[in-house]
Amino acid sequence: MHPCTEETGRARRLAHLGWALCECAADIEAGSMEKAAHRLSQAMGLKAATGDGPLPRLAVPAVDCLARRLIRGMVPAVADALIDPSDHLDRRCAMAARRSFFDLSPFPKAAVAVSNRVILEAMENEKNVHVIDFAGPAAQPCQWIQLLREFKSRPEGPPHLRLTIVYDDAEFLATVSESLVDEADELDVPFQVHCVAAQIEALDFNDLHGVLGLKSGEARALVCTQQLHRLLAAAEDDGGGARSFSAAGCHFNKQMANTARLQQMASTSSCSPSIGGACEDDDESAYRSPATPLSFISPPLTTPPPQFEMPPPALASFLSAVRTTISPKVAVLVEQEAIHNGVSFRKRFAEALHYYGAVFDSLDAAATAYGRPDAERAEVERAVLGEEIRDVLVREGPRRRERHDRLHQWGFRMEVAGFRRVPLSYMAIREGDDMVRRCGLRGCENKQHGGCLILCWRSLPLYSVSAWRPDRGAAADGIGGEYLPLSEPIAGSCICMEL
Repeated sequence: MHPCTEETGRARRLAHLGWALCECAADIEAGSMEKAAHRLSQAMGLKAATGDGPLPRLAVPAVDCLARRLIRGMVPAVADALIDPSDHLDRRCAMAARRSFFDLSPFPKAAVAVSNRVILEAMENEKNVHVIDFAGPAAQPCQWIQLLREFKSRPEGPPHLRLTIVYDDAEFLATVSESLVDEADELDVPFQVHCVAAQIEALDFNDLHGVLGLKSGEARALVCTQQLHRLLAAAEDDGGGARSFSAAGCHFNKQMANTARLQQMASTSSCSPSIGGACEDDDESAYRSPATPLSFISPPLTTPPPQFEMPPPALASFLSAVRTTISPKVAVLVEQEAIHNGVSFRKRFAEALHYYGAVFDSLDAAATAYGRPDAERAEVERAVLGEEIRDVLVREGPRRRERHDRLHQWGFRMEVAGFRRVPLSYMAIREGDDMVRRCGLRGCENKQHGGCLILCWRSLPLYSVSAWRPDRGAAADGIGGEYLPLSEPIAGSCICMEL
């Protein structure tokens, strides 16, 4: 067979595979279990015929998730008896996979470079600095070591630096703490490290002052990497056993009440068309990732975005505690740029297939470019991305924590919670660009929009980096210049770098 003909046939099989998977998800949502079972069988056959590659490999966890949803719909008792692979994931294998993900993917490194620059700019001339890092799953010691070195190189000299790391692995924190103390001693930087072995949703937001070891007279910066979405479980998901939230969340809820009328107006009027011309809440278009990557971050933040729901108590309480208790000079937010927080299973599935298809493709390109073994890449796909996919597609209620949302949704939540956006400076954007360039992968793109950074793979947004600070009624005259709503593109500021 001619190579072009063979490649065309494979492309068609891949497209048909994606279609069969999405149709199966739609049938499961509709309760058409016999049709769903037929689609699933069809998808499995197509996967076997397409060979290796990012999409066929992504189809493995996707098919597993669909099968579990299918069994749940047909025989719930059997579904409850199935073994959850996450419960038997070896911790050391998971940590090694997270480390490999950081090494292979340019996006965590770029986000760290931007975050560190934002912190340095916010802490200029400060003598006592406290950095509070709600660390992401791919966190590595090198990111904090680099921050130590950058503080050391300040023209005015290093501050007395305190670092609080919130992470869910005590052994990892102990290793990191030892490495950071040794590095600080070598650099002669006054340094203290405080580790909190917990997940963000398990913290007592009534006592963040004690949990995080806050002290008077210190300038604080906060970093939250792929953690805020874990607080998006709806209030009704928490059931009767939900812990009580801080009374400080009442301030947030009052602000939300003031926007209820605007939200009602938004829900009864037509939404602003995206560049593609599709309304975001259109039944058939909402679950498809847009072809134009930045079309979805344009809705004005002064009006609630379509399909926006009141934030749950956990998120409201946390953001209120950050604003009033931590009161940082700057807060950096890094999140997945995807819609995995919806109720509709078919929409969530189609979005996840598109999003993780790009992530799998970027990892495949990185492993090839860096000469890394296939087994290492496969372990990242299984133990890191596969776990995320399983959470997005199989779990419901309070167990579903991977509730990713897009930047304009986070922007609205942050503004209503009493924060103002801090546009990223030229140097912060440059740091991210330089890091992506050093990684040397074609297909990586950094897109700046409205003072925030979107990290993309082949024009598909994967992560967003934004900076915020408590709104005390003054102009946002800090890092990066004046405040501008996310809905207003900054003329001449769009940077698109493809290597």
